[in-house]
Amino acid sequence: MPLSSANKIQLLKDILQNQATEQHMTIDEADQIEQLLTHLSVDASLQPGVQQTLQQIQQLHVKNTEPFQQNDVEQWLTNLSIE
Repeated sequence: MPLSSANKIQLLKDILQNQATEQHMTIDEADQIEQLLTHLSVDASLQPGVQQTLQQIQQLHVKNTEPFQQNDVEQWLTNLSIE
């Protein structure tokens, strides 16, 4: 059964929170973030603010396996909670 957009966003939030806490991102997590962003970026049902946040994450991600900045992650998590 495919994941809903809400499930995908929650999974993305969980991965972001985890890497921010641990200050480490595995290659598998980076790949999973990329896949989630790819699938969510074509979802027209998402609110514009959520889509903008996904674009910001995607711009900084670009196959990066370094953890994101804590303040960026906190802002994204807040923005993605508004869905």
